Amino acid sequence: MSVSPPVDPAAVHRRLPESLARRLDLHWLAECASTNDEAMRLPLPDPGSLTVVGTDRQTQGRGRQARAWQSWPDASLTFSCLFAFPPGTSLAALPLAVGVALAQALHALGVSGVGLKWPNDLLVAGAKVGGVLIEAQSRSAAPIRVVVGVGLNLDLPPDFHPDGGIPATALARHLSPLPPRDALLATLLERLDAVRAAYLAGHGFAPWQEQWNALDAYRGLAVTVRDGERETVGIAAGVDDTGRLLLDTAAGRIACCVGDVSLRPLA
Repeated sequence: MSVSPPVDPAAVHRRLPESLARRLDLHWLAECASTNDEAMRLPLPDPGSLTVVGTDRQTQGRGRQARAWQSWPDASLTFSCLFAFPPGTSLAALPLAVGVALAQALHALGVSGVGLKWPNDLLVAGAKVGGVLIEAQSRSAAPIRVVVGVGLNLDLPPDFHPDGGIPATALARHLSPLPPRDALLATLLERLDAVRAAYLAGHGFAPWQEQWNALDAYRGLAVTVRDGERETVGIAAGVDDTGRLLLDTAAGRIACCVGDVSLRPLA
């Protein structure tokens, strides 16, 4: 398994445009349980700043629906961004906008075959290379505290087998040589800052809808959508401007909200 040097916060700042570097508040930890938890404990940032918490080793990472997120020292890029949005900001489709930003960053680095799986998985050649976990806290008239967690596989142990779901992959299998984590993180943060700015400006998911649909790895394919114990089979038809999955079923087109719904290709 490839070994990637630890992240050097100073090097990340040097790789960013000056306009972003001076607004970046980067906290990098040797080890922590969860970067989302660490970020959630920080003071809310000023509207124009970007606060990020990352770690070389995350011991209790998690994904959607309380699933564990596995990562490996020196072979993962794990970090969380802390955003503050005005009360009433619609965040349902934020994972999708973040997914577009991550996909664009990988494409800019030279990765081909990048795709997205609704609502929060980043794919390369149909296998999962990363994921997004967004958590929010809100109080009446106070700004909404939003943490955007990102986990990216840089490499995988030779004996790794995913626990069900779609196959897993790593950037080292699709990008050679693999850039240092400083460079990867800087490229990702530029794109994520654009998402933050668009949501602060009140644009929401609209600027990302067309791009998300163009990256949809399952569009036009037969899929199963599970909501609790209920399963619905249909043809994936992209997402609408609120981020809902559109599904063409025998009874007509329906829209599925993110929530605890999961999507799988039809066996």
